[in-house]
Amino acid sequence: MKLPQSAWLAGIFTALASAAILPRDDEPSDSVLTPGDVADFPVLGFGDFDNNPSSGKRSTASHCKYIPGDSQWPSNSEWSVLNFFTGGSLVKPDPVGKVCYKGSAYDAARCANVTAEWSNSDLHAGHPTSIMSPLYQGLTCLPQDSSFANHQCTLGGYPIYVVNARNAWDVQAGVNFARNTNIRLVIKNTGHDFAGKSSGSYSLSIRTHMLKDIAVIKNYKSKYYSGPAIKAGSGIQGFELYAAAHAAGLMAVGGEGMTVGWGGGYIQGGGHSPLSSLHGMAADQVLSYEVVLANGCFVTADKDTNSDLFWALRGGGGSAFGVVISITVKAFTERPVTISTFNFTASAADVAKYDSGDYSNDDFWAVIKHYLSLFPEHADQGIYSYWNIFPSYTVKGAQTFTMQPYFAVGKTVAQVNALLQSLVDTASAHGITIHPNTVHYPSFYEGWKAGFPKETVGLYTSQPGSRLFPRANWANDTWDTTFDAIRQVVSASFMIGFNIAPSLTAGGVTEDENAVNPAWRNTVLHAIAGVMWDASIRNFTLIREYQRNFTHGPMQLWRDLTPGSGAYLGEADINEPDWQQAFYGCKYSKLYSIKKKYDLSGVFFAETAVGSEDWKAGNDRLGRLCRV
Repeated sequence: MKLPQSAWLAGIFTALASAAILPRDDEPSDSVLTPGDVADFPVLGFGDFDNNPSSGKRSTASHCKYIPGDSQWPSNSEWSVLNFFTGGSLVKPDPVGKVCYKGSAYDAARCANVTAEWSNSDLHAGHPTSIMSPLYQGLTCLPQDSSFANHQCTLGGYPIYVVNARNAWDVQAGVNFARNTNIRLVIKNTGHDFAGKSSGSYSLSIRTHMLKDIAVIKNYKSKYYSGPAIKAGSGIQGFELYAAAHAAGLMAVGGEGMTVGWGGGYIQGGGHSPLSSLHGMAADQVLSYEVVLANGCFVTADKDTNSDLFWALRGGGGSAFGVVISITVKAFTERPVTISTFNFTASAADVAKYDSGDYSNDDFWAVIKHYLSLFPEHADQGIYSYWNIFPSYTVKGAQTFTMQPYFAVGKTVAQVNALLQSLVDTASAHGITIHPNTVHYPSFYEGWKAGFPKETVGLYTSQPGSRLFPRANWANDTWDTTFDAIRQVVSASFMIGFNIAPSLTAGGVTEDENAVNPAWRNTVLHAIAGVMWDASIRNFTLIREYQRNFTHGPMQLWRDLTPGSGAYLGEADINEPDWQQAFYGCKYSKLYSIKKKYDLSGVFFAETAVGSEDWKAGNDRLGRLCRV
């Protein structure tokens, strides 16, 4: 429906005359933008419905996206049009840490809060541009650095403008504006991605965080599925999904992290879950998407409509094919859960060797080896375990294993303790005591809330990488070599591990039904390791050297042991060699073709997303985005 021109034009002309960004008081009567609504405003016009790459008003003028200072960068008047059409949802935010730097934004009280909460994911998820991995915005404006001599707070890799989208209309306006003005576009919900995909220099960001509608459908019916389902906005986070499902006596496949944006890159990238050993990947559960395409159109994607897009969005990654507005997924009758937590460190015999310079920790690693050897058996029992190995904070040279938690849906305390008994016995034989704290909860939701801590974020002194270890590596002729490689890497680093088996059978899908990386289907260990450097380092030349040595050293050792496998694209090394194969497997060629069908002109871009090899974002990924 075309909106009344009198009210619109009065506001637009006022905005244009003042060249200021003015909010619109009235809401559009429909939540979906149509070509008629923007017929008089070319900067918001829709793209070619046949995806002609020349459809953008300025897209053929340069092989690079425009940045401030270019004559073609949008004028204040054009930004005012976007702000007016989005009801005042366009903002130009400062970096969250700017309150710590001298100048007009300085605020001592707010700085103290930002500094204290820097590792809290809520701080970054709640800010329009902040991300959980500040390394990828250039280490600028860190509150910890505000006292450094001559250190300035600059925008770095943060977006310049943000549309705080409330509906599909706002998203469509933002997409059309970015395409027609040939500027870089990024998409952010919470900013959890390990590779900083939801940030970008000189960009306009569409923030989906406020798309929070959620509804339980008790009796969803289609020719492909009948049963309970949940329809949720793409801004929904894990804790919101689980709470809504629990209130209806249901559970849904989501992440372990409570603040992870379930409806964004998580589910589009596959999404592993505490329920994965029972129900597969999050992407396996999707029944339909509502999406805004690169040409600005709002469409549905399911098995019958835009089926190729539906296939790609189920595992092919976010920020590549469109902006997801909502997702409808299968839900399951809620079940009770038993969780167990425990930790252990080196034996007294291990520690006694430290004085002679022997930090081999043989007892500790013998216990770890036994536990890892149980992974195929435990995963087949539907178990999901989340654990880590870090250097001990109290004993130099030692390492500490922490289980947080061992998560067993549908099992009793006695059953869980029985599954862990051989680990307890092996530890005892090596002079290590393990006391599992095993607790039963009447529902998945209560067990999840009790078992999974809020993750620490905001770290800028490490580079993570990951590998999916297939079941085949547990065979008699490969197991010892596999374990030795894990030990070698982790002894000099850290490890975050998941015992998980999201097989095709668990997900109720066939191999060609969606775009989930095939490596997931044979996995029993998702392993994350990393390299760390001193907190004082800000020199990117030195940081790049740390990253390069890690990528081509420890991580290559793991790649060599798992030929043909891959890595989880949401928790991976941004410098992964042959990332197309590692993150997408044999499905990349089809994904790339679908990308070209729906976004030939490259409206959507994120590092390591499908089609990103066609672009380069300057040194350290912090510059102008140009075609290669």
